[in-house]
Amino acid sequence: MSQNNRILILAASLVLPSLFGCAAPDEGTADCDNGRCDDVPDSEVPASPCDGIIVDKSGADHQKVAGRNNDPVAKFVFRAGTTCPTSFQDIMAKLKENDKEGCPNDEDGLSTRLISETAQATGTATSYRAVTTRTCGSRDTDSVLFSLFGLRAGATSLPAGVEIIAFDDTAGVFNYYETDGRTLNFFGNSKDMLKGTGTGDDRRCAGCHTGGGLIMKELDTPWLHWEGHVNTPGAQELVTANKALMGSKNTGAEFEGVVKQGNAKWNKTRLDFLKSGTGQVDVGALLKPLFCTVEVNLDNGADFESPVKGGPGGSELSRIPFDSLLDPQLKGFGSISVTFADYDALIKSNGQKVGGVTGAIDTIFDYVFIERSHADNDYVSQLKAAGIIDDDFIKDVMMVDFTRPVFSDDRCGLLTFAPKLAGEDLTASKIRAAFITSLEAETPAAGSPAATLLANLNNTSDAATHTAAVDAFTAACTSLGSRPFLQNALAITSLNRDKARERPVFEFEPTMPSDNQTVNANARLHPTTCNLVNEFVAP
Repeated sequence: MSQNNRILILAASLVLPSLFGCAAPDEGTADCDNGRCDDVPDSEVPASPCDGIIVDKSGADHQKVAGRNNDPVAKFVFRAGTTCPTSFQDIMAKLKENDKEGCPNDEDGLSTRLISETAQATGTATSYRAVTTRTCGSRDTDSVLFSLFGLRAGATSLPAGVEIIAFDDTAGVFNYYETDGRTLNFFGNSKDMLKGTGTGDDRRCAGCHTGGGLIMKELDTPWLHWEGHVNTPGAQELVTANKALMGSKNTGAEFEGVVKQGNAKWNKTRLDFLKSGTGQVDVGALLKPLFCTVEVNLDNGADFESPVKGGPGGSELSRIPFDSLLDPQLKGFGSISVTFADYDALIKSNGQKVGGVTGAIDTIFDYVFIERSHADNDYVSQLKAAGIIDDDFIKDVMMVDFTRPVFSDDRCGLLTFAPKLAGEDLTASKIRAAFITSLEAETPAAGSPAATLLANLNNTSDAATHTAAVDAFTAACTSLGSRPFLQNALAITSLNRDKARERPVFEFEPTMPSDNQTVNANARLHPTTCNLVNEFVAP
């Protein structure tokens, strides 16, 4: 089979099979205490006040939803009492009524972080989104999260519509709900998100939550658009005016830890789920976050804020971080020195701008770039900890097209060589051997991505070689000099921003800059010269 034909089959081969739901006990009575049980018919699911009100848009089309779920919102709101609240305010009121352990007062356990792409940039109170958490009952902060949109500066009331993510500790998944203030929807759990969006509005949340977990695009310090290094104008006033529903104001710096903790818990379930079931395991689906870009994060090259209209002042860009050029699995720390005057001149000549912020040519933190997500890399680390792959395999894969740490179709396409193995064969040595067998059967052309991976896998003592290749690449980038290197780096950064904008999660124009550069869709940096090329080059 040709490489092209294999790639055509990839999309189909990575679609996950039907979820393995909780089977009903032999006695025929339902037991849904351990989370959502897809295999149990509605007739065996405990009734709740929200039956017939919550619309199941997970793709399962159940009439009873709340009785299947065991997260705090399902327990204390949708299954409790005799009423089914459909607005943010009424949902919070019911939580305060039923979820009082460790929270005797109404505002206890409530914490809110505000995000605004415009308030920090303009230095004025504008509009916001909010993430509010409730940590009663000694729960982790990631257990109940409310996302509010369209908040205006100075507002003394909040929207009735809200998106809700709640973690079910017994099932190890996040459950995704939404209400417009009248209609409640359930879009599925983390496992459902891995199947992608369905027809119509089914699993709509999967469009953004592609890995099944929490999203904080701007995850790394200094937390672009969140509070951390920079206070957001109007944020404290908005939270104070709505203290009963928002509690105290918190920051992006704090929320980074919440997101990482929640995704680590879900990734454990995710790994167990993808390697379980009857028959052979689809290793391609199991290893996808290593080979492909499932999610991305935004990072930047600054430490503190700079003028959004460009020019000198503030924290002037002086370095390009390695993680804008390389996967942190290969080189996690360090940077290449540049001159701010070169950066400033180039973004101006490229026609860079920040849509929605008048006069801005940059965000408050210079050089915003797309990087591999922490969620993907945490999952890869859990694969390694489980003995399914080892460090040598990780680097062998990442060294294929290594100057494209994100959006590498060449590396992602290699999953077509992934085997199907029995559960007991999910070991680093057997997975390596199975890949080698599959690649050798193809007889890949010299210099191709497949031939590069095959050579890497056949050499189990190539760690030093990989390190030397990466070091030679960063040395070549440095030797170009500030302006030529920046020209190349900004071209790749522009391309990656454009590719990221194709994803539903990038829904706000001011999130990152745009420019007038025309960059080939296949562009990348040459692995030995650091110059732009438009095709795969073996290192």
